[in-house]
Formats: sequence, structure tokens, C-alpha cells
Amino acid sequence: MTERRGRGRPRENDSDTSAAISRAALQRFAAQGFDATSLREIAGDAGVDVALISYRFGGKQGLWKDIVWQAGAALREALERALGDSEATGAQKRLEHSAHAFLTYLLDRPEVPRLLLRDITIDSDRSKWLLETLSLPLHRHFIELAQAAAEERDKTPAHLEFRVANFIYSAASTVARRERLAKLVGDMEDDAQFAAALEEVLVAGALMP
Repeated sequence: MTERRGRGRPRENDSDTSAAISRAALQRFAAQGFDATSLREIAGDAGVDVALISYRFGGKQGLWKDIVWQAGAALREALERALGDSEATGAQKRLEHSAHAFLTYLLDRPEVPRLLLRDITIDSDRSKWLLETLSLPLHRHFIELAQAAAEERDKTPAHLEFRVANFIYSAASTVARRERLAKLVGDMEDDAQFAAALEEVLVAGALMP
């Protein structure tokens, strides 16, 4: 006998529900910060029972870590894909491809750098976890590429490690604060011009002079 479907909307599967919770939490954390956001607000935005969040993620801290882990996994995938597309080119081009992929990731998901910058600048367990889980691997990724590019050019820029760290944090900070920047600098509301300015200033101007 075929089971009849009840009236109303079909129930979402577990992955759909978890994705809805993650999206709602990311928006809240990015806009309000971790401490100012309640699980009840997230549950209301996601349209789920608040107890389900604790059951799925182990509470607000677990939900935050899951979001950061997902963001890091998506970024690593984007960077690996960029390197895969540039395997036949030299070290300089590989660095350029990775830098472009990083900026594209931030521009496509501006709520991610907003969330991360709220927590990386404070002394907390979240800041330490974020440093070890996302910042240090990202820094190592770009340091290796930048050193290879410097060897290829037979010219190592001064303070190379600082340049790499500054590129990463400046990119995230600039994207996160784009609306404020647009009030000071003209044409920053245009997506293409904003992206072009980021690449010219942060990549060609600072990371690879």
C-alpha cells in the first residue's frame, strides 16, 4: 500500500534543516556578534524549535564552530581549485590565482569576514580556535606560494611574512567594512570596480610589489 502524504508542505530533510540553521546563525553572528545573539533568535529565523539547535550542534558555541569550519572548508576548496587550474603556470601565476580566489570568496560571502573579524580581535577561546583552525593554515598556504614566487623572480620583498598576513587581514577587513569605505571613497558601490581596486591595491601593490 502506498503511504499517503499529509497536507501541507513536505518536511525538509535533516541536511536542509541544518543548512537553514547555519544560514540564520551566520547572518545573526555577522550582524550582532556571538554574545549578543541568542539561540532563540536563530531558531526563529530558521523556523525551527530552539531545542533542535542544541541537539544538532551542541549549543551556540558548537554552532559557531560548525559555521567557521564550513567557511574554512569552502575556502580551502576554492584555493585548491585555483591551484588546480594553474598547475601548468609558474609560481607567480599560482600566487596570483590563489589571491584572486581568496578575494572572490570574500566578495561572494561578505558575512563571513564580518563574523570572523568580530572574534579574531578579542581574547577568547573562539579567537584562539579561529587562529588555529583558519588563520594559520591560510597564512601557511600563502607564505609557501609567496616564497616560491620570490624565488622564481629572484627577488624577495622585505617583510614577506608580514605582507602575507597583512594581505589576508586587510582583504577581510576591507570587504567586511565595504559600506563604510563607500562613504569615504567614490565608486566603491560598484562591484566590479571594488573588486578591481582590491586586487590592484592588495595583490599587485602590497603582496607582490
